[in-house]
Amino acid sequence: MRTRPIFGGVFGNGRYCLATMACIARGLHAVRYMVIEPRAGSVLSVAEEKTEALQSARRLLRATEALTRIEERQAKPQQEQLWPEDDLPPAAPGAKPAPRRRREIFERSNGRCFYCGTVLQLDGKWHIEHQIPRALDGDDSGINLVAACTSCNLAKSDRTALEFVATLQ
Repeated sequence: MRTRPIFGGVFGNGRYCLATMACIARGLHAVRYMVIEPRAGSVLSVAEEKTEALQSARRLLRATEALTRIEERQAKPQQEQLWPEDDLPPAAPGAKPAPRRRREIFERSNGRCFYCGTVLQLDGKWHIEHQIPRALDGDDSGINLVAACTSCNLAKSDRTALEFVATLQ
């Protein structure tokens, strides 16, 4: 997969990338275009044409911005902090802190399964998942790793994230 940052308009200052991925379509070699957000490990759009992928991502980002503005106007008051951060109860005895890379992937996925959106616990049972599996030359870079619940990861097997998501719909 090759990526390059997208600048300007709703895409901002390089937060999103245009990625190309070789594939086989109708028995021929082809290229799929994707607009991705590398830090979050999310795919905004996928299309056979570059312009289609960019237009679809623009529509999604504009709709998201509009929803965010509506939510900000209707924001409910936040609950006060119950106790200062310094007075938090100690961790359970014998609990080990999560490794740095696992914490980063968990935070990048906002504590949810990349595929089904199930809420995950940092110290719970969830897998670090390769969107493009190692069997298909996927690497261990941050953009290729996401958090997934056990059932989604085991059901995905050695398929790519796109192939697995297509079977869910």
